[in-house]
Formats: sequence, structure tokens, C-alpha cells
Amino acid sequence: MEKKISIGVVGLGQFGRGFVPIFKAHPLVGRIAVCDIDKKKLDSTAAEFKIRETYASLDDICKSDLDALAIITQHWLHAPQAIQSMEAGKHVYSAVPVITPRSGQSSELLDWCGKIIATCKKTGMKYMLGETSYFRPEVQYAMARHKNHDFGHIALVEAEYLHDTLLPASNLIKVMMARTGLSEQEVYKLGGGPPMHYVTHSASVPVAITGAHATEVSCFGYAMPGDDYYRKDTETGNVFSNEVATFKMSDGSLGRVIEARRVGHVGREALSRVVGTKASLEVTLKGAIWSDMKKADFVKVECRPKLPDPIRKFGGHGGSHPYLVDEFVRAISDGRQPKISAWEAARYAAIGAAAHESALQGGKLVQVQDWGDTPA
Repeated sequence: MEKKISIGVVGLGQFGRGFVPIFKAHPLVGRIAVCDIDKKKLDSTAAEFKIRETYASLDDICKSDLDALAIITQHWLHAPQAIQSMEAGKHVYSAVPVITPRSGQSSELLDWCGKIIATCKKTGMKYMLGETSYFRPEVQYAMARHKNHDFGHIALVEAEYLHDTLLPASNLIKVMMARTGLSEQEVYKLGGGPPMHYVTHSASVPVAITGAHATEVSCFGYAMPGDDYYRKDTETGNVFSNEVATFKMSDGSLGRVIEARRVGHVGREALSRVVGTKASLEVTLKGAIWSDMKKADFVKVECRPKLPDPIRKFGGHGGSHPYLVDEFVRAISDGRQPKISAWEAARYAAIGAAAHESALQGGKLVQVQDWGDTPA
């Protein structure tokens, strides 16, 4: 008989609130609590989803006997809050990214990756990064085709995260204003961080599909003339709105990712191309095309496993949200490591950290740190 777990959702902004009904509806969640320092958000969420157990701070919920916590707070808080939670005996689901260092220093990002892995080892708690690209249908399709050796040898995997700073559907300036309470002028003064420090949506793709990790990377940055947000005189000193990285993988394949915040595009995140020696896959806004040396055809890429009935109706980021919840809940229930473990998550972040350092040095080849495979 499968073991039911208890979980608390920490952070009830628009994104975090959306995960509450998914966790609550999962058949292996027997008890759910919610937590936020904003009493209005806490009370309204509890009332909307009929949840009796509430906590006013992370400190308070860490004192509970809940099995796990879903940390869906501000991205610069993710890593320290995950560590605090694990040290309190809670398994952790963390929203992406692992962390965005306010200092803008790649070394800080790597330090936090190492601390999270060390905490997993010390406490025995499980950590999962909620990377949406991993469970997008085209990525799962490519993973399945690679497992079946349909690509032949994979030579190249390309992915991208195209999100203009002023994208009407998700204006990053307004998002930061909502997250911090700062005025528009204050957010512009703060400036934009390195795109490669939020690389998880793109870097996760070649790692997930190949099962390999990056070993070395070369990256170039683009600075838009007269940019009023990505500037030298800011908290991070970052001038790059766009960064493009090419890296070598441990299996001999290549990866290439684009992180763009000044881009004339409706917005896109995830897989763009897998180039194999026998066949290739291209993914566009209009669909996916499978091609070999004889023909090219549009293909249906939905091949994800069946979800439990109560959470099938939920969506988000290519329908990935219920799959993320299902993977985390089942991993904790089964007592195994999640597929997007601390070790896997660190491999995504390490690509971005090394890539940004390369961009600062004009594309110089930089070694990518690795902490090894996820323990069995």
C-alpha cells in the first residue's frame, strides 16, 4: 500500500497559490498546510481551498511534524530556505531556480548548490527542483526517443528561454515590483541580473535528454546599446541582457542554450532542436518535426505517463505542474530520490555559473563544476 505524505506550501503569491490545489488533490497527500508572512494571502488561500492548517512564517512551519515543504517564495531566498527546511527534518520541493545571487557572482550560486547537496547528505532529506522544462511534452518525447536509440548518437541539443524584460504577458519589471514592493524607479536602479543565472529552463533540457553533464563551456554576452536596465552601475553590475552558451557534455555531445531578456519574441522556453546521427527533432511554435535523411514530418510529442485522475485537470508551463507535483509526492512516498534531485539541479545551475564567467572573459573556455550523479 502506498504511503500518504503531509506537505506544507510556503509562499502564496500568484505562482505558489496555483500549486496548492494540485498538492491538495493528489491522492498520496493526506494532509496539507499553507504558509505565508502576508496574513491576507494566508487567510484568503486557506479559505479558498478549505485548508485549516496555517502558519505565519517559515520558522513556524519548520516546527511542525509535516513530512515536506514546497518552497515557492522569492527566488533569492530559495536555497537558504530549502536548507533551513531540510535541517528541520522536511523534504523540500523548491521552485526554480536554485537561487539567483543578489551579488551577481557565479561563485555564490555554486556555493549554494554545494550547500544544498551537503545538507541532503547530512540530513537524509530529499530535495527536488521544480523545473518545468523537464516535464514539457517535447522534452519527455526526446528523452523517450533517445532511450530507444532513435536519434543514433546525439550530436547536439539546443534549448532557449526567450523572455523579453517588457513582455506584456509577463513584464519582469512589474514582477520585481510585486515581489519586492519597490517602485518602478527603484527596480530600474537595482538593475537586471545575468541571464545565465536563471538558466534552468534551458540548461535542464540537454542534461535531461542526454543524461550527461556539461564539462566545459564558452559563452558570449550581448549588451543592448543604451540599455536602461542591464547596466554597469547596478547591484550586480551586469550589462548583458542576452547570453548564448555552447558546452561540451560528458557523453561527447554538445549543448547550446540561449538566455534572452531583450528579444522581439512572444516568449518561449524549452527544447528547440536535437541533432542526431540517424534522425533529428526540431520544435517550433507551430509544432515538432521529426526528420531523417529521407523525410520530415510533424509528430505528436505527448507521451507523458498517465497522471492520477484528481490532478489531471491542472496545467501550467506546458502542462508540467501536475507532473512535477506527482513526481515529488511519489518520490517522498516511495523513499527514493526525485528525478530532479539536488545533484541534477546543481548540474543545471553550474552550466549558467560557468557560462556567465566565460561571457565576462569574452568567451573563454571555462570548466563546469560537477558534484556527481544522484545517489541511488
